[in-house]
Amino acid sequence: MLALQRHAARSGAKQVARFSAAAAATAAQDAFADVLQLALRETEGSRASRRLRKQGFLPGVLYGEGEDGKDERVLVSFPTRTFERMHRKLWTSIENQVFQVQVDDQPPVKAYMRDVQLDPVTDVPVAVNFLRFKPGRKVSIPITYLNEEGSPGLKRGGFINHIHHSLECSIFTDDIPTTLQIDVNGLHVGDKVYLDAIKFPEGVVPNIPEGSLVAKIAGRRGLIPRVEAVVEEVVEQKVEEDDDEEFDDWNDIF
Repeated sequence: MLALQRHAARSGAKQVARFSAAAAATAAQDAFADVLQLALRETEGSRASRRLRKQGFLPGVLYGEGEDGKDERVLVSFPTRTFERMHRKLWTSIENQVFQVQVDDQPPVKAYMRDVQLDPVTDVPVAVNFLRFKPGRKVSIPITYLNEEGSPGLKRGGFINHIHHSLECSIFTDDIPTTLQIDVNGLHVGDKVYLDAIKFPEGVVPNIPEGSLVAKIAGRRGLIPRVEAVVEEVVEQKVEEDDDEEFDDWNDIF
């Protein structure tokens, strides 16, 4: 996931922002409804991996608990072009999608991508692993923020202080959300966002305590006191005007 996030940063944060959770989920369902075909490979090592990449395949491993309850590790390869097409569609959320994968003529199994490796210089994919999906598996889901333009605190120069950039969740559904969304509309500097502000889909359970702080709207130290000072000044001015009126009344009497 970190490699994909670095790749996204290089390619522009605006492009990442365009992929909403709904759009990414729709793209996954429409474009990749078929079973992903993996090929069994017999050799491993750097030399064998380089040979595979030259032939247009990414080396990888399908691992996780098999039908017999034991952990299995199967060497596989996956077409590079297919991965690149999926990556363009799903971007960093590609690791939060559950797919049907099939190794040669074996029965398909549910799995999601893990440990996607990109070249640190060229960002070209060099390897991808697949983890068998099992209900209750823990997945880290990134947090995104909605309606930032509607936050008075952000408009006045404040910023979102991220206590958690993502949340680890236990997944009991095939529909893993690509992001967890928080609405910051109407929030001021000093306002805090807690876990209950996130609407978790059915089958997605956060692994942090209830009531945990997730984020807050922070800003310059002098921002709020300066506003309070203006209010106090207006009040004092009003009091002085009232005192002057009372003094004039006494002059009329004497």
